[in-house]
Amino acid sequence: MHGVCGAFGGLAVGIFGQKWLGGLGGVAMMSQLIGTLLAIGIAVVGGLVVYGALKATMGIRLSQEDEFRGADLSIHKISANSDDSMF
Repeated sequence: MHGVCGAFGGLAVGIFGQKWLGGLGGVAMMSQLIGTLLAIGIAVVGGLVVYGALKATMGIRLSQEDEFRGADLSIHKISANSDDSMF
């Protein structure tokens, strides 16, 4: 979600900065596109490196039993819902 909004913001500067759309000008759409694509590439590579390192060293999945119980109970030792809730 944040990446999509950030990519749109990067491209929107190039689009709405044009004089013919009421902007001040001086913004090149191609440089905004290249910068946005580079930022996406850096984020993807960085995410792969970080999650790859975590997966290789300590794992990023819960056991099947912990998945069944849920992360709130398994990791944080708290319930996601109060016992009083009437759903």
